[in-house]
Amino acid sequence: MKQRLFAPGPTMVPEDVVQAVGRAPMHHRSQEFKELYREVIANLAYVYQTEGHPMLFNASGTGAMESCVANLFRRGDRVAVVVAGWFGRRWRDIAKAYGLEPVCYELPDTDGTDPDDFGKWLDRQGKVRGVLLTHCETSTGAFHDVHAVVQRIQDKDALVVVDAITSLGVHEVKTDAWGLDAVVCGSQKALMCPPGVSSVSLSRKAWKAVETSDLPKYYFDYKANFASAEEKSQPRFTVATSIVAGLAVSLRLIREEGLEQVIARHVRLGESTRAGVGALGLRLFSKSPCNAVTALLPPDGIEAEKIRAVLLKEHGIRVAGGQGNLQGRIFRIGHLGYYDRGDVLTVLGALEATLRTLGYPVKSGSSVHAAQEAWGS
Repeated sequence: MKQRLFAPGPTMVPEDVVQAVGRAPMHHRSQEFKELYREVIANLAYVYQTEGHPMLFNASGTGAMESCVANLFRRGDRVAVVVAGWFGRRWRDIAKAYGLEPVCYELPDTDGTDPDDFGKWLDRQGKVRGVLLTHCETSTGAFHDVHAVVQRIQDKDALVVVDAITSLGVHEVKTDAWGLDAVVCGSQKALMCPPGVSSVSLSRKAWKAVETSDLPKYYFDYKANFASAEEKSQPRFTVATSIVAGLAVSLRLIREEGLEQVIARHVRLGESTRAGVGALGLRLFSKSPCNAVTALLPPDGIEAEKIRAVLLKEHGIRVAGGQGNLQGRIFRIGHLGYYDRGDVLTVLGALEATLRTLGYPVKSGSSVHAAQEAWGS
């Protein structure tokens, strides 16, 4: 049976990327790789919408998050953290691990951040050195309007650090125009590549903070890594050359489609998926859904894990379950990166059949029809 991946990361990968990753690896100090590396950095800057020079690391997105904390702050710094899911809690935990003092704006997992309410809350907290945000909370399917939040708090002299691991290439992320100081991403989501490489983009303000940081770092030392990349057009240490080769191909595909068109496609992917599941009578978990992943509550009397198991066994479709406190309570359909209308119709048709198998009454073809209507011409 053909296997199809509808998780919010790792995601499906184009065949051209698979072939690039599968070739014999290049030497990381060769001229060939230097040229490829320069191209990847330039195309990452295009996706980040920055004039800066993003850095690459052999790490998951969490590694990139940790690198921000280690390089931008000093021990004891107070940082504001929006906590509304698994990955907001990860920002909090990384900050604690490095001896910072996180002050947490706690939200129900179902909610997105209300910019004005957050701004009023932040006004009451006194001075904070940084604000740590999650753009798309993968664990809940929630969208947090980073742009609106930044506009509301622009009078604060705080570094704005954004986890865009699930949002970059899905929603607009205008790093320079919005005044974002540090933005992180991973290779395995909308960038359509296998996991293994993460990236970080920094503002000039962030680079000034790097100069005063007193926290320990070696592999993730921004100054040393940037110097190697800028002066030698090569990574400081051995990088995952095969993943970088795949990333070069996937970024070319994004440039060919055009970033604006990529984001518009994800709007359609999100809207059509939500229309399809709505036609089945399923409820969204998030009140502020993003266009990368749709988190769903199972129908009464049917376990979320049963739905996942039947989808995989009968249809070869793997969707994600809940994380942490949401394990067993929700299931999540990923549709970011290398997905199109046909993929949405495929997963909805299989979900419809799965629900019928589990005894839930559905009108045949209702989800697919609703998704097609939402997609438009």
